[in-house]
Amino acid sequence: MTDPSGAAVPNVHITVTDLDTNQANTFVTNGVGQYVAPELPIGHYTVKAEATNFQLANQQNISLGVGDRRRIDFQLKVGNAQQTVTVEANTVAVQSDSGEQSYLINGQQVTQLSTNGRTMDTLETLRPGASSRQQDCQVPTSAGGDANVSFNGLREGDNLWLIDGGEASDRGGAGGSDVMPSIDALAEFRA
Repeated sequence: MTDPSGAAVPNVHITVTDLDTNQANTFVTNGVGQYVAPELPIGHYTVKAEATNFQLANQQNISLGVGDRRRIDFQLKVGNAQQTVTVEANTVAVQSDSGEQSYLINGQQVTQLSTNGRTMDTLETLRPGASSRQQDCQVPTSAGGDANVSFNGLREGDNLWLIDGGEASDRGGAGGSDVMPSIDALAEFRA
């Protein structure tokens, strides 16, 4: 958060509201005008910024997908709290906080993919950098998959699977995944 001169504005009250559930989370910016809203589920959001002696500012209809990390900054305008500035432009999602290059695949796109056996294991082989050592025929159940896939030259045992942000890998020595949903049950994933 900055003021019209570009100086950081501390102690700005940020409200992030999920438009699908109407659940609101509040945060306060630190001494250099920054805030973090961790662990938000996929969905559509409105972000509102309020500070003493500044106009209320908000940005509407912000979409978050799997693994998205968005930077929503405001340049607050001097004024009283009765004045509101609303930003309704659709911004292009550019990941400027890390060097990650990825794209989002939604559930409809997943159901249209032709995979051998319709398992998560066959879906992973479509990711760039994947090298498959899977058998030629996959059992058409999520529990019967073949997880022999390495990414970018790493061993198969070095893979870590996350489902809804939680770890789904068996770390007890047997390997594989504890939870292996059908690919038709996916809302979206990041590749």
